Amino acid sequence: MNPQEAVAFMALVAGFFFITRPIVAAFSRRISRDPAPAVPDGVVDDLRAELDDARTRLAALEERVDFAERMLAKQREPERLGPPGRS
Repeated sequence: MNPQEAVAFMALVAGFFFITRPIVAAFSRRISRDPAPAVPDGVVDDLRAELDDARTRLAALEERVDFAERMLAKQREPERLGPPGRS
């Protein structure tokens, strides 16, 4: 085996190791039945607060869009009807 082939083979083995390592680690955790890492206490509460804030902001945005749609519909309604007196 010449030096170029040896280097290519070593690179292939190293690449295979780095690609399969996370999969093997996940599989070994699954087999050993280790519990998932615990989430710190405040993180869940912070995420819930952020979600509630996002929901509130989304509801306000929906109201604004509804209002804008109603205003645009009001402005276009006379244009669609045409002037009075025509048949």
